[in-house]
Amino acid sequence: MTIDRRKIDIALSTLLIIISIVILTNDHLVEGGADSDLGSMFLPRVVAGLMIIFSATIALQSIRKLTTGARIDDLELISTDGFFGIFIYIGIFIAYWLTVPYVGFLVATPFVMIAVAALLGGRKWAPIIATSVITTAIIYYGSREFIRVYLPIWSM
Repeated sequence: MTIDRRKIDIALSTLLIIISIVILTNDHLVEGGADSDLGSMFLPRVVAGLMIIFSATIALQSIRKLTTGARIDDLELISTDGFFGIFIYIGIFIAYWLTVPYVGFLVATPFVMIAVAALLGGRKWAPIIATSVITTAIIYYGSREFIRVYLPIWSM
């Protein structure tokens, strides 16, 4: 059995946009959170804004393809026959959840990002490794400096 990915993209994008609008418009979502100079809702609102932009981009591309009657590519069909990859994905995140308290965010996160990229079929290792390390460093620094959230560090 196969599912048309374009319809799923539209449904999930719509759901993400609605959730993002709730985050943007509701001031009562954070109670006693890590308050910074930017406010406790700054980061959630930035993320919600980015989610709206990215979700709208995906949804609009899928709507355009559906309305023009574009031919369905093999990449736009989701096979529901084998779910082994989902179990591997869940296993990666369980391992991440268990190891972060011991090896820290800066060590564990790039490995998880590389593992997920490999699971999704990434084969250009230099950009994958660079993106994993740079993204992890930016998130760690941004969390510590801007919202004063200290992510786990090496504890062994």
